[in-house]
Amino acid sequence: MEINKSIIFAVLLAIALPLKANSSRIFTLSADEWARPRSGAVIAEFGALRAAVSYWEKGLDAVILIRHPGEDSGEIWASELRDWMISLGVPSDYITLVSGSQAPDEIKLIVGNREDIKQ
Repeated sequence: MEINKSIIFAVLLAIALPLKANSSRIFTLSADEWARPRSGAVIAEFGALRAAVSYWEKGLDAVILIRHPGEDSGEIWASELRDWMISLGVPSDYITLVSGSQAPDEIKLIVGNREDIKQ
């Protein structure tokens, strides 16, 4: 029995497509964590931040989107976090701030390639 090559191709394509799907990851930094006294050593130990930066370092053309609560305090929080990230070695060109987090007590660090983040 001869196997139809187009069926094999279709199956292999269906298997491979999810591998190309959006590879963004989301990490959450809580307000409780952020309330701790901050220093370079403390900031570098935040689990969400460490995981986000580690994932960012592995990506090609990866960026970090900081989605923060929309009010003034959320913007201040996100700006300070961005400043800390820059001081710890993440170039500012790879960090974007966006308001509109649904939760007022957390920041989402969304890491992915530029094309994934635009979607």
